[in-house]
Amino acid sequence: MTEPVIDTYATIFDIQSFSINDGPGIRTTVFFKGCPLSCLWCHNPESHTTGVQLMYHSNLCTHCMQCVGACAQGVHGMRDVNGRLMHTVDSTLCIGSGECLKVCCYHALSLVGQRVSSDQVAQRILKDSRYFTVSEERGGVTFSGGEPMLHVPFILELVKKIPGIHICMETSGYAGRKAFEEVMPVVDLFLFDYKVTDAELHRRLCGADNTMILENLEYLYEQGKDIILRIPLIPSVNDTDEHFDGIAGIMKRYPRILRAEIMPYHTYGLAKSGELGLEPSALLPRQGATDEMVDTWLEKLAERGCTKVCRS
Repeated sequence: MTEPVIDTYATIFDIQSFSINDGPGIRTTVFFKGCPLSCLWCHNPESHTTGVQLMYHSNLCTHCMQCVGACAQGVHGMRDVNGRLMHTVDSTLCIGSGECLKVCCYHALSLVGQRVSSDQVAQRILKDSRYFTVSEERGGVTFSGGEPMLHVPFILELVKKIPGIHICMETSGYAGRKAFEEVMPVVDLFLFDYKVTDAELHRRLCGADNTMILENLEYLYEQGKDIILRIPLIPSVNDTDEHFDGIAGIMKRYPRILRAEIMPYHTYGLAKSGELGLEPSALLPRQGATDEMVDTWLEKLAERGCTKVCRS
């Protein structure tokens, strides 16, 4: 399990302005690196570790081999393919120096992850804040990842510098109770993932069971926090009748949950896994969920009495 960050710096891999799918209104979403889970279908595989990572975009590579000489760690190499030298990459050797990027003229290499201070992130958010009141729904900031609950000290410091801005926390729920107790007063809305109902299947698909997740969901609900349940559905992986029963049971048990949002599977993470030198799970579909699949899922939930459910 990745240890929580304990200072006012954090490693992020993106800040997106004008986000409209990460909470109400127009938002700025901060994506933190580091996650205690390892969900097979994660669409942000670059978020799994807290460190800087190298991504190799093979479609942009001309195999000029300038990077081979630039890297002292031996990350880049060559192999003969039918008489032509081809570029190879061993990302496990990378220390994130960025020397190879300096000699790559075609942007075939990039580093994911940037160490930032709370001041830097606050300045970016305040710059975007003029747009938070443009839409009918009030916008604001969403902390996502990865798992932002690993960065609670950083977030607590950051929110002091952006007073009056609506705060969303998008979380897997897999964090210690103390972290939720500390961050809860500054969060207006929790976007809480509910990935798999069966505990053992959750362990196999996500790397840990869901006991602590369910306990934290109950805790936030009992504390009167606003919650939207977010449900990633992957065809032939977790779209089971047992899981639909579980979703319906959660919505019945916690009727003040604002709504449930289905997050249909897409394949963005597959390409990124390849660029990181990772092998996607063979269990994953190579095509995203279709509209017909989503309609079927909504029908299954409606049959179980779920009236507050929509597609994200």
